[in-house]
Amino acid sequence: MLRLLRITCLLLFSINYLNLNAQEIGLRVNFFGYADNREYGARYTQDKTIFGTLIAPQIYFKLSENHTLFGGGYYNQDFGSHPEDKRQFNPIAYYNYTSTNINFAIGFMPRYERLKDIPRIVLADTFMYDRPNLEGMYFQYKKGNFDQRIFIDWLSKQSDKYREQFVAGISGKYQTGLFYVSHAGILYHNAVTSNENLKEHVQDNAVITAAIGIDLSRKTIFDSLKMDIGAAVGFDRVRTEYDMRITKGFIASQYIGYKKVALNNTLYLGQAQYLPNGDPFYRRNRYDRLDFSWSPFKTRAIEAKLVVSFHFSSGKVDNQQAFVLRYNFGQSLWRKQK
Repeated sequence: MLRLLRITCLLLFSINYLNLNAQEIGLRVNFFGYADNREYGARYTQDKTIFGTLIAPQIYFKLSENHTLFGGGYYNQDFGSHPEDKRQFNPIAYYNYTSTNINFAIGFMPRYERLKDIPRIVLADTFMYDRPNLEGMYFQYKKGNFDQRIFIDWLSKQSDKYREQFVAGISGKYQTGLFYVSHAGILYHNAVTSNENLKEHVQDNAVITAAIGIDLSRKTIFDSLKMDIGAAVGFDRVRTEYDMRITKGFIASQYIGYKKVALNNTLYLGQAQYLPNGDPFYRRNRYDRLDFSWSPFKTRAIEAKLVVSFHFSSGKVDNQQAFVLRYNFGQSLWRKQK
């Protein structure tokens, strides 16, 4: 009881201090509704339906033009959940520095806006459902047509029962005229527990992609027309078990968008990748994904999208249908008069 009273007093003191020193106080609310039906039969994949909602209210304290503190939480629950199923609450608490070229954050921060462009071979899209927060640090430098991002996401703290796990990643793009180059990659480190009696091995896994492409969006009748080709290189090692294994492959993608509809195709050819955090379809030497999407409405605040996907691998065709809706609300509640 005394501990709870101390925490409450500290929280009230912190809020009062922020109120006195803040230049602006505001509210943000993010809503994410999802229905993702995965009719999979391919090896390594899981046949399931992901159906639920996520809501994230946040209060922000803008301390100056460049410095902002955010506090709030995610509540995420799948529909039809039983007591043992996911009813997940994750805190949102982070510091954010922004300037003309720099965006830096540390803490428990929303993942989607920061990592939504990461290729699925690098990071599976299920992270957006199951782990909406990026827990660690994020840095972005953007100037003109150059954009580079670096992040670290701490997955698990070491204990007697749990391994130390983290992901460190990069992504970037540079465009000049019609042409662009892009890259992305992560390093996954899966260390041992603090229990010396267990027989465990440290695992290191990484993948990096690089591509060159052309953007013809302004040269055609389409709203968007992009094509790129590149390579993916994977690294895998379990210390004391086997040395570093390197896997290589060719990857190409095409995207066409016109008004409310779009078509996206991604082809991978090469050696099967071992990807603990990537899309499991890339654990084979040939894979093609074809997406047809329709966005019935899209504004600055709200976006809805229906996507029908076909997965071609090893002579099999799997299918997937997903509908997602995102709503973002922001409102300044108080601003200091100058």
